[in-house]
Amino acid sequence: MHVVCPLRFEHEILRFAARRSGWEMSVSGPGTAGIERWAKAIRLPSGSRVVLAGVAGGLSVHAKPGTAAAASEVIDTAGHRWTPTATLPGRTLRCLSVDAPLRTPDAKRAAATQHGADMVDMESAAFARVATERGWDWAVVRGVSDGPGDTLPPGIEHWTDAAGATRPLVMAAAVLRHPELLLTLPALGKRSTAAMRAVESVLRAPHGRA
Repeated sequence: MHVVCPLRFEHEILRFAARRSGWEMSVSGPGTAGIERWAKAIRLPSGSRVVLAGVAGGLSVHAKPGTAAAASEVIDTAGHRWTPTATLPGRTLRCLSVDAPLRTPDAKRAAATQHGADMVDMESAAFARVATERGWDWAVVRGVSDGPGDTLPPGIEHWTDAAGATRPLVMAAAVLRHPELLLTLPALGKRSTAAMRAVESVLRAPHGRA
């Protein structure tokens, strides 16, 4: 099984499990651009089991922070839909893929109503397109880092670079502009770590191994 994570912190949390389980791993970088760059560089034959794994936002009450779920369906904002071909254990939720983070409860509520999705990320649609074109046996598993009632920090999409690495100076500048982040960031960090541990549990379950 090959596991691709959009962000380096996601990869770091999973890498010990990958070593024990014999998975191959890579980091794509965030968003559609990251998936497209990764797809140009990766060489995996048709039939390979490939899983996109990382954090997501929760859009519905079914997506609780600190939990993980496989995508039953991937949806983009244009209405395109993909059904994963690989089955992972545990519960499944619909995943919406967007171009920019949905930061506010209002934005999340509108997206959930319009698209009928439970989770939201920025990579699943691009990954689903590539995986389908290349004939991979593919799945998406996401850990929920923020719930439908949570607000994300302004400019959070700029806190990682194109390679998926955290940009500490950019984060520090954001905290200087918004000191209230000192109160909210630790909780977001804990939820994100718990979300990735939940992703690890899904991947390590018997039907998640290959």
